Amino acid sequence: MSGTRKITALQLYFVLILSISITNHVLLIPVLLHYGKRDSWFGASMAMIPTLIWICLLYVVIKRSKQQNMMEWVKQRYGKIIVFLLRSTVIVIAVAHASITLRDMVTWTNISYLPRTPPIMISLAFMIFCFFAAREGMRAIAITSGILLPGVVILGYFVMGANFQYKDYSLITPLFTHGYGPAIKSLLLTCGSSFELISIVFLQHHAETRIRLRALLILGAIVIGLTVGPLMGAIAIFGPFEAADLRYPAFEQWRMVTLGKYISHLDFLSIFQWISGACIRMCMLMFLSVDVMGIQKKSIRTWILIGLSLFFLGVCLFPFTDDKMVRFIQNWYYPMMLVFGVGLLLILLVLTILPVRPKRKVTK
Repeated sequence: MSGTRKITALQLYFVLILSISITNHVLLIPVLLHYGKRDSWFGASMAMIPTLIWICLLYVVIKRSKQQNMMEWVKQRYGKIIVFLLRSTVIVIAVAHASITLRDMVTWTNISYLPRTPPIMISLAFMIFCFFAAREGMRAIAITSGILLPGVVILGYFVMGANFQYKDYSLITPLFTHGYGPAIKSLLLTCGSSFELISIVFLQHHAETRIRLRALLILGAIVIGLTVGPLMGAIAIFGPFEAADLRYPAFEQWRMVTLGKYISHLDFLSIFQWISGACIRMCMLMFLSVDVMGIQKKSIRTWILIGLSLFFLGVCLFPFTDDKMVRFIQNWYYPMMLVFGVGLLLILLVLTILPVRPKRKVTK
């Protein structure tokens, strides 16, 4: 399958930036504002410290595994049972991430610019593209990321600069008016999202160039920055309490953009950002789910991707209100991401550090 074709480490970083930034903008920021209010930006900023420490530990796993296929490497050292448990865990996490991403993207599309379009049609059109991209493999996903990311970054700086006229950064202080709890919660939730960088361990064998610690640290700083920037912007424009009541604070910032007196309603540009990030994230997670299975036959991988696509369409049809979705993301999704991020890294560290006894040959 074309998924075996190599990419560079830089292309892999592009994929991860687009994949994680979409969740940080759309899913994480409302959760941080809900729990942290004015202190949320400080807690998210302080998440830089544990994230960089966590990345150093992650690099230990990458270095000791010599950037090989993690599943094959674990299988050779510990056998089929351990690799089966690890593979199952990765697939469950990837499918959960993809389900939340698709459901939220369809909801946002339906309420923002396609209110009369049935959600099933939105999700169907979206999944058709994601299926073919995931089927083509990691190289196709990486090339697409390289094309889309510059436009996403330029638009991000554009909305930030255009809204300076509405921002009052005195609203981000004073801090800790309700104690240290809100900031600590924001720190932990931001770490939960950032720890999703662990996916690089299971995609590392697709990179033909070396993954370096310096690049990973920069990647972690970018991920945190992509959270803190729009979070502070939302507080500075709407205030901490009004921003906490918004469903999509990042999108509301786009609705504030005007060029002079006569050009407004530029929020349609946010569609490019949203769809770009969601597509890359879905494609990567679908490809990862199939890739960790170790199946090389193209036809079998295609049928598995078809099954995943149908499953995700079923998730969109499941009768689950948006209020329940918001509560699930706030109370369960990000706390579970934190637990899985820490737990999975600890397991990988143990597997890579523990010495393996050489198998003794049985002599008759």
